[in-house]
Amino acid sequence: MEQIFKDLLIAYKAEEIRKILIKIGKSKMRWEPVGNRKNNLATINIGTDPASGVTERITNAIDAVLEKEWYLQNKPEGIKTPRRASELWFDVEDGKISKIEDAHDKRLKKIANKVSVTLFESGKETKPTVEIRDKGIGIKPESFSKTILDLNGNNKIGKLHLMGAYGQGGSTALSYNNLTVIISKPFFDDQRKKKKVAWTVVRINEGDINKDKHEWYEYMVDKTTGHPFVTEVSDEIFEPGTLVRHIMMDLGKYKGKITTPSNSLWYLSHNYLFDPIIPFTISDRRKDRKDNRTVTGNNRLLTYNQNLDYFQEVPLTFKDGKVIIYYWVLNTTGEDPKNRIKHYASVSNPIIITFNGQKQGTLGNGIIKNDLKLPFLDRYIIVQIEADNMDNDSKRQLFSSTRESLRDTSILADLKRLTIDTLKEDDNLIRLDRERRQRYFTKEDTHVLDSLKKRLARRINSFLQSSGKGTTVTTSSLGETAKSEKLPEIPIEDPPTFFEILTKSPKEVYQNNSFSIKFKTDAHPNYFAQAETFVAFIEPQSFGSFTGTARVNNGYGMAYFKTNEDTDIEEIGEITLELRPPRLKSLSGSVKVKCVENPETSGSEEGGKNKSPNIQVDFVDKNHLVYQDNNWNDTNVAFVANDQDGIFIFVSEENKNLMKLVSKAQRKNDLAVQNIKNKYLEHISFYAFMLDKNKPEKFLLDEKENFISEEVQQNIMESELRNASETVCGMINDFFEMIIIESVESEAIEI
Repeated sequence: MEQIFKDLLIAYKAEEIRKILIKIGKSKMRWEPVGNRKNNLATINIGTDPASGVTERITNAIDAVLEKEWYLQNKPEGIKTPRRASELWFDVEDGKISKIEDAHDKRLKKIANKVSVTLFESGKETKPTVEIRDKGIGIKPESFSKTILDLNGNNKIGKLHLMGAYGQGGSTALSYNNLTVIISKPFFDDQRKKKKVAWTVVRINEGDINKDKHEWYEYMVDKTTGHPFVTEVSDEIFEPGTLVRHIMMDLGKYKGKITTPSNSLWYLSHNYLFDPIIPFTISDRRKDRKDNRTVTGNNRLLTYNQNLDYFQEVPLTFKDGKVIIYYWVLNTTGEDPKNRIKHYASVSNPIIITFNGQKQGTLGNGIIKNDLKLPFLDRYIIVQIEADNMDNDSKRQLFSSTRESLRDTSILADLKRLTIDTLKEDDNLIRLDRERRQRYFTKEDTHVLDSLKKRLARRINSFLQSSGKGTTVTTSSLGETAKSEKLPEIPIEDPPTFFEILTKSPKEVYQNNSFSIKFKTDAHPNYFAQAETFVAFIEPQSFGSFTGTARVNNGYGMAYFKTNEDTDIEEIGEITLELRPPRLKSLSGSVKVKCVENPETSGSEEGGKNKSPNIQVDFVDKNHLVYQDNNWNDTNVAFVANDQDGIFIFVSEENKNLMKLVSKAQRKNDLAVQNIKNKYLEHISFYAFMLDKNKPEKFLLDEKENFISEEVQQNIMESELRNASETVCGMINDFFEMIIIESVESEAIEI
């Protein structure tokens, strides 16, 4: 059996496993159902994404390492979170890998070696063998059925220092392959004792089609013991810990070379373990590859910020617990900046909700484009909502056992609202969106273009009034829109010399809504992270409550509040913010707040923002940043963006349908060319606006938001615009001579 075990250690293909099973022989083994029940298919097959199954295995491996350290520390009590455990046992400050700023820090390599995920050749290129190996606590043979081969067990429920919670467990990974090897050796203090390693194989039993409704999963046990086989081997052959090897696993899109940005183990690791408790190693050993990477999570956004324009961290009260909202804005420098987000998050779902570093679900980029009206930051902004300290009731209502989506409850609606309200208060996001937009406008309006805009505005207003889809638009120039400049950095003084509230009094707020009070100071940012050095009051207390303070950035900060649901309209309160440096005089400021009716809920247009937005239209050629940033070619037509200041429509003048008409017009005169282009610009802009307003992709959505990916939505829009371009160009061609006559007459009049 020792030789059979050694053969199993190097078996990565299905035929190799089958030969081992034949060697063992039916006389020595029998098969037991996983979870001690034959009807286990539904439970194990509950997941729909292989990445979630692999992530559960990695989480179990990290927990095994934490459990071993807990054992070595004499089982201390009072360790209430895995991050606290990581801080105490692995010297990771706050349990945040981002606090280790040096990528070559020896701690990273030392810890990362404790958990590894490796892809091996399986004999089938599209289905690699996936191995998850940890050097943790290990599992005794008699405990396999109660832990790694259990279903819906409760062995972690009382261990607050472990990551595992809410998930279905690593058993869901069994559903993506037919054979799985599990080997484990328990960790003991007595290093002199030759340790026993337990091993088994899990397979799918197809059953009898005439007797059984469906298949089931089962694992091999020694007939004499009823437990996995046991072999005595030294640590040189197999070090204490656990190995799970999924033979020929269907990884879906994650089967690519591990270093590729979006279809690889690297992407899977960072996307599903956004902020892991400890680093781990991923490797690729297929086709003579020897690629290794250390996974530290997406906190590299914090640590390595050469790709960043902005970062913010906002701890907030949520229900009976707390959440922290982190958000990053990627810059536009370097190669292909618009696709850089793929290294960190999904393009369609850049808002990630995590618990103990593991992704529990996402929110779509519709929040960025539509709710926040930051279209020029779409594909550049990433948001993490850390739910580590969320109250248990909220977590129960929010998290699903598959971790593939969030439960559609009132808690999710409240969390979404909190996220929108929080980001909406940050003026830096509005400033950055305007700066990105300004890059696209390099020329002044001509008289002809101004006239075209007015005609277009009249058409749009007629459409809006007849459809009841919104208020009117205007044609003011870009220079008349609101400006937002970066505030000058304030040097830190210790002790601080001033604290000033920037929010104008009275500030209008809405019932049951979050809002912020902005301030500036020369105090060190650390003052605002501690209750003893920074306090906030709201009077009367019935008006609302203080919910948290954003990280003070370059001397500017925000204190967040929320009005109560029963706060009366027209009621006035007062907010006082007070900075309390130790052993020094306090610095404070106050501002009035007034509760007013929310135009979004009342249906009133009075007081609503941007009720008469500016409309800008512009032709772009292949040298324009819009054309380049969106990787356009001669089939693309137009792009519409709605932001805080108005509606911006960019139309490609490189479109092949338009170019045919332009070539035809060039045989006449330059004015004919311009008339043709203006006709096209007006009609395409109007159609693009209507398409953006009606959003045809929403009719394909199911009850859950973001069912259709960003890529599919984009394809639908582009297909509709291509159809419109062909139609408009066909109509212009039908009236070509009439347009040419108009242009010749206009030229004669001017002469």
